[in-house]
Amino acid sequence: MRHLLLLLLLLAHPLSHADESRFDPPLKGAYLGVGLEETPAGLRISRVEEKSAAAAAGLLPGDILLRFGELDGLLRWNIRKLGQALSELSGGGAYDISVLRKKQEVRLRIKPDPALTRDARELARRFQSHRLFNALENKRALLKKIEGELVQAVRRSISTQAAYEALNEIIDRFGVSHTAIIPPWSYASMLGKGEDGKPAFHLGLTVQKLATRAGERFFVRELMYGGAAREAGLRIGDELLAVNGIAFSDSPRKTLAGYEARHSMYTIQVDSGERVRLGYRRRAGEAPRNLEAAADRASTALDSTRRSVRMLGPAAPGVGYIHLWNLLSPETVSIFEGALARELRSARALVLDLRGRGGQVQVLKAIAKRVEADGRPTAVLVDNLARSAKEVLAYILKGEAKITLVGNTTAGAVRAAGYVTFGSQLRVMLPVNARIQIERLTDGIDLEGRGVKPDIFVEFQLPYLAGRDPILERAITLLVNETPRPLRRRL
Repeated sequence: MRHLLLLLLLLAHPLSHADESRFDPPLKGAYLGVGLEETPAGLRISRVEEKSAAAAAGLLPGDILLRFGELDGLLRWNIRKLGQALSELSGGGAYDISVLRKKQEVRLRIKPDPALTRDARELARRFQSHRLFNALENKRALLKKIEGELVQAVRRSISTQAAYEALNEIIDRFGVSHTAIIPPWSYASMLGKGEDGKPAFHLGLTVQKLATRAGERFFVRELMYGGAAREAGLRIGDELLAVNGIAFSDSPRKTLAGYEARHSMYTIQVDSGERVRLGYRRRAGEAPRNLEAAADRASTALDSTRRSVRMLGPAAPGVGYIHLWNLLSPETVSIFEGALARELRSARALVLDLRGRGGQVQVLKAIAKRVEADGRPTAVLVDNLARSAKEVLAYILKGEAKITLVGNTTAGAVRAAGYVTFGSQLRVMLPVNARIQIERLTDGIDLEGRGVKPDIFVEFQLPYLAGRDPILERAITLLVNETPRPLRRRL
């Protein structure tokens, strides 16, 4: 009871939901589900989509738009002007609409879909025309009905973030990696810059939802080195309870972190420069704690990799560490080489941390060559979020270089992917058909859905780690007290 009271006090006097709701606005815009063409007589409906708001309202091909709600004089408008006006309307309303049909004015009532519905329909078409998804014989039924499911998911959603989650859950049913909704804010924070090229400040963390005996809970899973959340005192394994006094499960700031729905990964939206109050619990059953973190930096993967480099200290004498946050940029290779030549030069053994997102083939190949050429005893850390290019790198190091992998089986997420942006700025990560190049690096083995098994398995239980890292600890034991696999040094 005492802990419950403390939690209630922690959540008391939050900023109002109205103040926070700017991060999760209601769905907006008015999507009719029609094709339009500009004619001398005005904007003419050229087609009406099945099961659309226009079809339900009774609009027909050939109708000329006259009026839509307060938007009058449409005979003089062009498609661009109408589209802009419709995009600015609040979602969820119903409108009177007038059309010219066979020289007579017809008045109808229409309840438009949110603008995101257009993106949902286009996303469905992408799936239905995608060779990879069409090849999944056990998913044919899902592929056939996906447009209706995506549209209904948007219609049932009361906010933008709720719609993103619903869409993410549907497309994840295909069971193919690199198939995920990436909200605009999350994409910008991944890159460290926005669409305008300006720095995108964030806290540098991801949070994972887990099912526990006490229900669904959220725990810190990743913390960028040099990121605001880590430097404010948050630790991996901490239970995140609240943001600015609002329970994290209900916080408008909670947004998808760009992973497939099955991983249940989120991050926290912030305005650049602001300070946010985080409520958390470090150990099960303890009183909630508070800290403040300032969104005063645009941490990038390269920044985090640089800041991770260190000697591990008295508990691991002579052991150096580097976490390659991702393998997207060729600059990662330069950072790695520089660390080996400078900060880690005196290390007698190395820990190479490959946990987290993937990257590019040319980068992983360069890192593999550099590790093999280095020649020092090395332990590689992997877990079930190590994915894509990092899995291929782990496979190469385990097989060709005979380096010991420590941790969990990797994610089995190796499909090459690209990003597709739709009209409402919805961004979707979709796989491309590029298996052959990847499988050349893995002896013809498709790691998708399989992953790479570690040599030394370490059970990773996320909740309440209090900053401990069991995978790293086991690697240190290996390098300090045991004899790891010998590395065949290249001369």
